[in-house]
Amino acid sequence: MNGQDRETKEALRDEAVAWLLRVQSDAATAEDWMALTDWLEGSEARLAAFEDAELIMADVDLRKAEIAAGLAPEGPNVIAFPRRSARPARRVWIGGAIAASLAVLVGGPALWQSARGEQVTYETKPGEMRRIDLADGTRITLDGGSRLSVRLGWRTRRVEMGLAQASFDVAKDPSRPFVIGVGDQRVRVVGTEFNIRHDVGGVRVTVRRGVVEVAQRDGRGGPPSRLTVGQELRHDQGAARSEVRRVEPDGAFAWTQGQLIADNETLGDIVADLNRRFATPVRISPGAATRRFSGVIALDDQETAVRAIAAYAGLSIDRANGEIILR
Repeated sequence: MNGQDRETKEALRDEAVAWLLRVQSDAATAEDWMALTDWLEGSEARLAAFEDAELIMADVDLRKAEIAAGLAPEGPNVIAFPRRSARPARRVWIGGAIAASLAVLVGGPALWQSARGEQVTYETKPGEMRRIDLADGTRITLDGGSRLSVRLGWRTRRVEMGLAQASFDVAKDPSRPFVIGVGDQRVRVVGTEFNIRHDVGGVRVTVRRGVVEVAQRDGRGGPPSRLTVGQELRHDQGAARSEVRRVEPDGAFAWTQGQLIADNETLGDIVADLNRRFATPVRISPGAATRRFSGVIALDDQETAVRAIAAYAGLSIDRANGEIILR
């Protein structure tokens, strides 16, 4: 990173702190919040800087008793402070961020929470599927063994996905974009229907209606990918680029109807799908996991699904320690 990049990053940090102070003041208006949203949407780097400021705010909140004790005077003596000297920009920013955080603690946490929206976390066990109806009209179907958090703010609707699979039917609201953080990717929509699968290895986004924009979460890499109906983005965690291809989108949603439709998928990916659907873990040997399969597997019975995979690939089925092992 060169000096110019550092200066730009530090400038964004200062701006982020200034925005925190502005919207947390007693004089903050709805126009201030709208202006903040416009600023955040100007670049991914701005959003990252603001999120850093929020993290410091959260840390201060956790340690507010310790900080208050440290700030309390030890006695009646008056101490003359030396003249302020120049400090490195990083220390100035940290001090500003802490000041902003303290302002939040005493100057308007209710307004802050209202603007950002309350965070609600949804989680399913393997074999459990859940339908989630959000207050904005968005519908989410969450696959088994999945976890995500939702925050419906005044100007932005945000979702953070852990390891999960979910289909989204997002209610259209141009004034409040729907933004999903998943792995090292950020998915942004206004109103559309799509499916996201997030495994340890990466992210897959399939669009059935509307337009979806997918970009690197840190703002680096190439320009965002804009997916339309029948397009699917596959991204390996940590990779600089993603692959976009044409697909039959209904195949990505088949799990919501009790089917797994595979189009040249690895057996490792198929086993990961089975582990969301059924409570008994399935494990496959590394040598067999890279083999590929195309076809339809019913997800109403685990034994039948496992036997279908084993018969196709010529694998044996073993059982040990509460697991089903394919090799």
